[in-house]
Amino acid sequence: MIELVTSQAESDRAFRRWAEVLVESGVPSGYGWIIEGSGVFFSRYGQGVPGKIVDQVMLGADQKFESGVVKVVLPKVSQRDKGRLTVVGRGGDGRLLLLREGRLQKNSLSRAIRADFQALSGLEPVDLKVGGVSSARSWYLVADLSDTPDNILAQTASFVVACTLARSRAGGGKADPEPEPDQPPALGRDEKGRLITVERQGGSAEICALQGFVWQALKAALGESFTKPKRNGFEVDGVVETANLLIEIKTGVSAKDVYEAVGQLMLYPSIIGLKAGLRPGLLVPDSPPLRPRLAAALATVPIEVYTYAVGGSDKAPKIAFSKAFLDRCRGTSSA
Repeated sequence: MIELVTSQAESDRAFRRWAEVLVESGVPSGYGWIIEGSGVFFSRYGQGVPGKIVDQVMLGADQKFESGVVKVVLPKVSQRDKGRLTVVGRGGDGRLLLLREGRLQKNSLSRAIRADFQALSGLEPVDLKVGGVSSARSWYLVADLSDTPDNILAQTASFVVACTLARSRAGGGKADPEPEPDQPPALGRDEKGRLITVERQGGSAEICALQGFVWQALKAALGESFTKPKRNGFEVDGVVETANLLIEIKTGVSAKDVYEAVGQLMLYPSIIGLKAGLRPGLLVPDSPPLRPRLAAALATVPIEVYTYAVGGSDKAPKIAFSKAFLDRCRGTSSA
């Protein structure tokens, strides 16, 4: 059982303990700090003096959209569980717990989230008692303030990551139209093959932007089953839902190309809110071939690897896909 703390002095001490752990253990970065090991950025939200948290913390920040993920503020115990979205509770063993209501305000990152916070975040609410009666609001653990500094940091970071996932899955931010409930991500524009002019010593030259030609050829081969979901300012190269396949196209096979592809394939499902269970697939040119160690490493992830051939001329490349890849996309293989 968790009972609401009703002493303002005790609540203040608990909040200060949490804030001090964040600042003392965080790595200074720009106008805030980073929780090392998680990449979570937090700031004092423009309040007080630099280097010190006064009464509020903005956890998570997307500088592109100038918005934060979730704000935690100094509780005001006179409001009990009816006012601010942050409270301190005491567990049955006497441990003090920093709690936040499962509610995220609309901002540039997403629509407002409340009733579906649990489903979108994957977090479980705690049962907060107020005078022995369960609170009507849904509360979630930010951190156990009686724990070690390392665990307080880890718990806080986990809470922020869950809130970030909730915003990503909800959509409706600055980069997206407001989605209907359970609506899938919007679709990005078709890619197009093109030639680009680059300046070089002694003049300019036309370079083939091969990615668009590969995408167009794949769209022509697969038709409407090949889509390009987007959300939250990000978009994938392609999804073939009937084959349960998420595709990342690369025009090279260097270690850098492979590292980038793996990151995209691993992160896009969460960032964009794709359906669960999509198999990641990497589509690369057949020449030169992948280095054996890279191919072996991809198999351990595991990521399916398929190839395409490039013929024609530099200005008008012709793309041909392997039979195995097209069979996979059309559901005629067992992969």
